[in-house]
Amino acid sequence: MNTRFFIPIFLLLFSLGFSQSRDTFCLKLYKMNVLLQKNHYAPKAINNTMSEYVYSTFINLLDPDELIFMQHEVDSLSKYKLLMDDAVFNTECDFLNDFISTYKGGLERQLHLLDELEKEVFQPELADSLRRKEKGVYYDTADEIKNVFRKRLAYSVLDKFARTATNKDSLYSRLPLVAEEMSKIEIENLRCTIENQLNPNNGLDTYILDLFANVFSGYFDPHSNYFNTDAKNDFFNSLTSGTLSFGLIMEQDDSNEVNVYDILTGSPAFRDTRIEKGDRLIRVQHKEKTYEVNCVNMNVVNTMFYSDTYKNLLLTFRKKNGVDFETRLQKEMLKNYENSVFSFIIEGNKKLGYINVPTFYSNLEGNTTNVYNDFFFELNHLKSEGAKGFIIDLQNNSGGDMTQALYMISLFLDSGPITLLKHRQNQYNLVYNFFEKKHFKEPMVVLVNGYTGSASELFAAAMQDHKRAVLLGQQSYGKGTLQTFFPLDDENPEGELLKVTIEKMFRLDGKSHQLTGVEPDIVTPALLEPLFYKESDYARALEVEDLGEVFKLKRKFPSSYRKAIASGQERIAMRPHYSEVTAFNKSIEKQMAEKRVFPINFEAVFQAIEKENQLFTGFYTLYETTYPLQLRVLEKDEKTMNYDPLLQPMVEANKQRVLTNPDVLEAAYVLLDLL
Repeated sequence: MNTRFFIPIFLLLFSLGFSQSRDTFCLKLYKMNVLLQKNHYAPKAINNTMSEYVYSTFINLLDPDELIFMQHEVDSLSKYKLLMDDAVFNTECDFLNDFISTYKGGLERQLHLLDELEKEVFQPELADSLRRKEKGVYYDTADEIKNVFRKRLAYSVLDKFARTATNKDSLYSRLPLVAEEMSKIEIENLRCTIENQLNPNNGLDTYILDLFANVFSGYFDPHSNYFNTDAKNDFFNSLTSGTLSFGLIMEQDDSNEVNVYDILTGSPAFRDTRIEKGDRLIRVQHKEKTYEVNCVNMNVVNTMFYSDTYKNLLLTFRKKNGVDFETRLQKEMLKNYENSVFSFIIEGNKKLGYINVPTFYSNLEGNTTNVYNDFFFELNHLKSEGAKGFIIDLQNNSGGDMTQALYMISLFLDSGPITLLKHRQNQYNLVYNFFEKKHFKEPMVVLVNGYTGSASELFAAAMQDHKRAVLLGQQSYGKGTLQTFFPLDDENPEGELLKVTIEKMFRLDGKSHQLTGVEPDIVTPALLEPLFYKESDYARALEVEDLGEVFKLKRKFPSSYRKAIASGQERIAMRPHYSEVTAFNKSIEKQMAEKRVFPINFEAVFQAIEKENQLFTGFYTLYETTYPLQLRVLEKDEKTMNYDPLLQPMVEANKQRVLTNPDVLEAAYVLLDLL
């Protein structure tokens, strides 16, 4: 087995134009390896182990349902299973031509099979069933794949038809009248999906090469990733409270037509009074290229609408009366309320402040604000309106800018260490508070759940380590690593990027929350918790470590906190809602463990839908339950809503999110106990 750790330094001296052509892709791959070996927290050998991982992962991502490749094609491609490490070192990636041509051929075969199915007399009921196939087994013949399509088509028609009414007998009598037409719609939708796979934005070759680059970087760990320009823009937009947008919210219907669903107040689209809800998008032009809005071009159109690369477009809309009109729109930076800090006053004998932090966004890409400034601003307003304590909600906050988290932590602690960062040389640094004294002394409860990750875990862990807040909710995600970006072309830092894991975070007792997450002081069950995906579910996730005690901490909460935690634990054990959630989760786990077989007949499908509806009725009963909290909008938000009508529905939606979260009610009880 080959094992190579070192990269010749001369390759760093090349001035590479990292285009997406096949001729230059391997040079890009080579440079990615240079950057990963030089900077990654735990660099891995480029050897046969790497080759096998990349090969199997790449195949699985290209064909997750194992309906594109046939067995003899996979057997042919398997000759590359142990050669991918050689490709990285020798900069010879011709083998990818075989993957591209085989993948393209498989999709074209699927389209041909759909054409054949369309000519058949459609049978909605079959003496057969759908079942889970053993992973890694491919079909030997095209007829076997066509039979799977035939079964899926029949089941899909039965499923959609059975959902149109609740009277089984009268519904079944109409099946022969509508089945043929429904099958044509389903075939067209499936054809659209396959054609989109054949025609991704930037082309099929680029899509497959980008996917391979991501699989290769993911070999080192799940958070080391390759970003092309569009992916980079999408990622950075997720870390800001503003986004470049036309202000149009589009909706694609069952006929693959794209219509205006909503228009954001004050946006470029809003200022063009000709654009109305329900207008159909017909054509998109960028510079000299024009795209009809149809199934084949849907990926391109979506990218143009949501990528920062395309800032000025000529759009053609069609009114409901058939009249077409053109308008040229320029994207502008719009406030993204869904990605911004928001807060409420919880009224009662003692006023409490609730503040939600959806992500640790920063002023990247010209954005005018960051989470620290918004958080500080909201806290001061909550305090000025009488809040005696704070509930800080980090549930579903997957992280973001670590510096922003450190600034926010510093608001609640006196000078001292916050966390330890360890890099690849096995050295660690203590990271200290940014401020000499805490700005806020009020008691706090911090809410976490299984989607609380990275920077938000750092915040929660710091509050817990310093006994500054009570943590309530579920065990957090378990991402205790830090990443940074490296441009793949030094002459074009705005282009492609490589995100690389460079450090691990450790708590002050020397333990890492990598894989294990942060355990709340008061644990509550959450709906669908068995379905939560954690860092520990990734095969390539970095391991947990323990450095031993590095910094001696105050080990116990004050007595008032200990009493509040004990009271909270007693209340949760008595709360009917939490018992019902636990019972519902057990039923989900039981269903997940069942071997699923789906008979393709109306009776079985109808019964399965009835069973599913019962399950979802139970889910929505629990999910939509509101709790007795008196929420008041802050005075500043009341004033803002007077001149920004877009804010009002967002405030109402946020209020509903809070009122239907049982953990917020429990946090309020705990906070009152602390007071």
